[in-house]
Amino acid sequence: MDEDKCSRGLTISYRVVALVMISSYTVCVAVLVPDYHQALPFICITCFVAFCLCYYYAKRKFGGQISETFSKISTRMKWMKSRPFSIMNKIIRFIHSSCTGMFMLFAGLVVLIGVSWLISYNRRKAVLFSFIMSKSTFAKIKWRPVVWGIVLQMVLGLLILRTEAGRKTFAFLGKQVEHFQSHVLAGVNFVFGEKYGDFEFIFKLMPTVIFINSVVSVLYHFGLMQMLVEKFAVVMHSTMGTTAAETVCTAASMFLGQPEASFAIKPYLSLLTKSELFAIMTAGFASVSADIFGLFVMYGISSSHILTAVLMSAPAGLAVSKIICPETEESQTKTWRQIKSINSRSESANVIEAAAKGAQDAMFVVLTVIACLISFLSIISFINAVLAYLGSLVMLPDLSLNLILSYVMMPLVFLMGVPWKDCKIVGEVVGLKTVVNEFVGYTKLGEFIKIDAISTKSQVIATYALCGFSNPMTMGVIVGGLSVLVPEKKNIVSEIVVRTWIAGCIACFMTACFAGLLYDEFSHPILNNATLASNYTLTTVSSYTNVSS
Repeated sequence: MDEDKCSRGLTISYRVVALVMISSYTVCVAVLVPDYHQALPFICITCFVAFCLCYYYAKRKFGGQISETFSKISTRMKWMKSRPFSIMNKIIRFIHSSCTGMFMLFAGLVVLIGVSWLISYNRRKAVLFSFIMSKSTFAKIKWRPVVWGIVLQMVLGLLILRTEAGRKTFAFLGKQVEHFQSHVLAGVNFVFGEKYGDFEFIFKLMPTVIFINSVVSVLYHFGLMQMLVEKFAVVMHSTMGTTAAETVCTAASMFLGQPEASFAIKPYLSLLTKSELFAIMTAGFASVSADIFGLFVMYGISSSHILTAVLMSAPAGLAVSKIICPETEESQTKTWRQIKSINSRSESANVIEAAAKGAQDAMFVVLTVIACLISFLSIISFINAVLAYLGSLVMLPDLSLNLILSYVMMPLVFLMGVPWKDCKIVGEVVGLKTVVNEFVGYTKLGEFIKIDAISTKSQVIATYALCGFSNPMTMGVIVGGLSVLVPEKKNIVSEIVVRTWIAGCIACFMTACFAGLLYDEFSHPILNNATLASNYTLTTVSSYTNVSS
């Protein structure tokens, strides 16, 4: 009897879903007639919901057969796992036939991968340069995750930056994100009034963080965020061959940041090897969370390129981490089945509690950002004043931290593909991001974009290079967070944190290298899409750049 009731209930549910989908399709046809462009977001949402419903229906009805079929296909396609170099060679030939600047790309990648190897934990003793050379041979590095990480970067870059469909898709997604973020003004105007212009940072940009974090919490409550993380993790795990734990955490870092992403594998954190810990920490440095993503867009940075950078830097982070800290232990979290057994459901009772909890959690992020900006901008202003005074004694009155960083980073950004005339400016913003934080870097970049101080290509490369939490401030956040979550690994976390920071920087710079190669400003003007903060200028930045005053 109970089975009959359950069967009837499922039948009714399917009929209701079918009725809703038919109604949605009818509405789509109706709205398509007067205005196609206005109806496009609704059509995309409808298609996405339809796909999800079909996917879960097929998974529930034919899940076993599908898994068996794909298992056979995977067995027959082992050549993909054993011949990543061959696949990368084919992609490189294709890029070479359609792009210029291949030499610069390879020069940049060789330098970045070389630096990764030089700071590796498995260094080989050598007579020459013995203080930096690796103790182990290259054979100890598992090249599959390294090469596949670079291959995935290439593929993502080609699909997004060199195909018409990819360009239009991410331009569309970027505009929808910006339009979605504009709704924060409803809450801002109600709480602070319309005359908040003198305090835009605290009254407009910070509420964006609260809004986005609340939405992410709601998505997590409904399981949509977990589904998205799982799909990205499956792709990286099946190609790169990384363990299930580090892959899931890396995928989660693309949306949640660190140490929040570590909650996805919290029951298994104590079982992680040193290499796996290194990988998940690197992922935290090489990514940005969804709430901070919204803040960058409000600075005037292209949302399309930030989306692309987040996707491309995830496999790069895993690749670099496996060079610097290769796996030398037996992992206890290899299998995908173990990780899928983790209970990652939301603890909120309903959607209202989830939204409220997300807003409350965002307040800590807001206060941290405000405190760090006040602190770092004040310190930079003081350092610049001291350097200006010392420089005036030796006939260098313009000496400043910004100037020093610009010259130090010029060779690196040149290898990323930045035209030499823009290297000084881009070197400055990349240097500020690396030694201070990404907020200062993106703020400064937003100023340069506003006055068209650098070319569009340089703006794009800088956007990719800056898109990550790889800065000294994040080291404290990650060490503190993981020390609480897994206290027995505290010593290991503290030992490897500096190199994971460097690894995160390298991953972002590798992504910038591919952006410099694949971006074509004449056929791909994504950066010129609408940005909510085009007229926004952070006045505090002027205070530390104009030291003489």
